Amino acid sequence: MLKILAEHYFGSMLVTDDRGRFLYVSDGTCRLLGVDRETLLQLSIYDTLKGYCFATSASSIKTLETKQECLSNHTLTASGRQVLALSRPHFGPDGELQYVPTYSWDEEELYTLLEKFDQERDNVRNVIRFMQGTDKTPSMIIAESDAMVKLLEYADHVAAVDITVILYGESGSGKEMFAKYIHARSDRADQVFIPINCASLPPSLLEEEMFGYERGTFTGGSKDGRIGLFEFADKGTIFLDEIGEMSLELQAKLLRIIETGEVKRLGSNRIQKCDVRIIAATNRNLREMVEEKAFRADLYYRLNVLTIHVPPLRERVADIAPLTRYFVQLFNKKYGFTKHLMPALIRALEQWSWPGNVRELRNTVERMMVESRDSIIDAAAFREIPPGISSPKTSECPVPDLLPYQQAMNIYEREYLSAMVASCGGDLRKAAGKMELHLSTLYRKLEKLGLKPPRTSGNCQGPGEEPLH
Repeated sequence: MLKILAEHYFGSMLVTDDRGRFLYVSDGTCRLLGVDRETLLQLSIYDTLKGYCFATSASSIKTLETKQECLSNHTLTASGRQVLALSRPHFGPDGELQYVPTYSWDEEELYTLLEKFDQERDNVRNVIRFMQGTDKTPSMIIAESDAMVKLLEYADHVAAVDITVILYGESGSGKEMFAKYIHARSDRADQVFIPINCASLPPSLLEEEMFGYERGTFTGGSKDGRIGLFEFADKGTIFLDEIGEMSLELQAKLLRIIETGEVKRLGSNRIQKCDVRIIAATNRNLREMVEEKAFRADLYYRLNVLTIHVPPLRERVADIAPLTRYFVQLFNKKYGFTKHLMPALIRALEQWSWPGNVRELRNTVERMMVESRDSIIDAAAFREIPPGISSPKTSECPVPDLLPYQQAMNIYEREYLSAMVASCGGDLRKAAGKMELHLSTLYRKLEKLGLKPPRTSGNCQGPGEEPLH
């Protein structure tokens, strides 16, 4: 069994005793040295170098002399072949050197091995892309509001330019989905997309994840070292979420990657080129952090080339209904349900301010569907708005001085129009007269704010429109 394992080893294998005499040689070793097995087993490694292959050096000789592991690159002058060899000492029960096994690969074998590694890495990347959904068409973002439609058009333009992008937006607003969208629309779409949350790990562990480390760098680390995510994502995209939480020391290393495309594993002096597009995201004001010396100014200016501000859900009310329908479909499939949400519940969802944005909406829909025992879920299932209340409470709206002027005006104009129409029983003519507005003006305002007029005998709505709440 040991002989079978040795003969099928990828490369060449030999074993010498403590004096360098051959005890075992594989077929690969015989082919590499150009000497038959019977001859080799009567020789030592010293004889082989001098009278047969005339190698420039041998890792096994270095191990015999130093009793330490040795890796060497040498040339077999008889054949001109370049060989990489690794020798390790094996000690007996008395602590003395007993055997020296040596593993070697010539240049052609190494290239073949690297090709196999590249193939396998491509396979792994394809699996990751499938699991992340970045291998699908970029219709991954649901957008019906004017603000989001325009933003996606800009994202299409940004995706075509292979440059660093930074996404600003509140937590849960969908920044990672935008990063995936940009990746899926770029020339790197067939490569891997790797998200890294800079706030989820302490700086030392985050550095290990990003850059990897060599064997023996850390006590308790992988005995073979670890490839870093930047190295793994070569030719692909790295998404750095919550980049404002990254330590200043790591920021300096990230800046070097952006400027030079060079990555160095921890514990190594070897520099590797890495072709990665970086998309960063934050919910903090990086300019203020620069002024406070909490974020490097040079990194800020390198990142802040193309910026996208992802609006919170409260600023794109027209997206709430289609997002809700999507989540209902998603959780029906996940749990085997056949549940539906009443129109009144959808309207209640549209009136909530959603401080947790799309993430909060998703969790809320899932909770309501799991808790409900009925196939039709009404507005009472939405805890944030008590049953019987048909208009939004002013306390649910953001404090005006925390919002830009136009945004605050839109929120309160929506409240005002909803309340006035509701007080008139849904009669738009009556509501327009009460507000001293022309009826056509009221229609335009409702359409602009994403409010659909109610169906009453006094109005001229289409059969598919839903009433205001």
